[in-house]
Amino acid sequence: MKRAFLLSLSLLAPAVPAWAQTVVDGSDKTATPFVKTTLKTLASKFPETPPHFRKINTHTVNDKTVVCGEISLANAKAPDDASFMPFGATEGEENPLVFEGRTIPSALDFREVNSWINRGADLEDLEEMGCVPEGSYRSYSDKLNKVLQHRKTST
Repeated sequence: MKRAFLLSLSLLAPAVPAWAQTVVDGSDKTATPFVKTTLKTLASKFPETPPHFRKINTHTVNDKTVVCGEISLANAKAPDDASFMPFGATEGEENPLVFEGRTIPSALDFREVNSWINRGADLEDLEEMGCVPEGSYRSYSDKLNKVLQHRKTST
């Protein structure tokens, strides 16, 4: 009897946690399994705040399907436009990329340089995927290089 009771309880609990996500503009109406998996993967990366998505679209680059869109982690029912960040994923590759478009400060501590460079690499990849306008990476890189020329050293 105990065994049957435990088995029935285990059937009630999901084997994999579910992450909530909302597509605010309905652009997922014709979502393929790849798109759905991408959204679930992104949602699982940010478990503290259920993400909102919009402007989801797919296209092909080098014979691979690419999904692009925007994600907001704002804890609101209707996030404002400024909170949305571009994302992209290529079918058959491991992780979707999200570009956190923070403003580059006028000065950077030496210890922060790598994180800003890595952020730029994500933007470059998103540009190659066709998820952000052409020239986005160049603009970011030019701004970052100006700041790096005058960076602070830590003491």
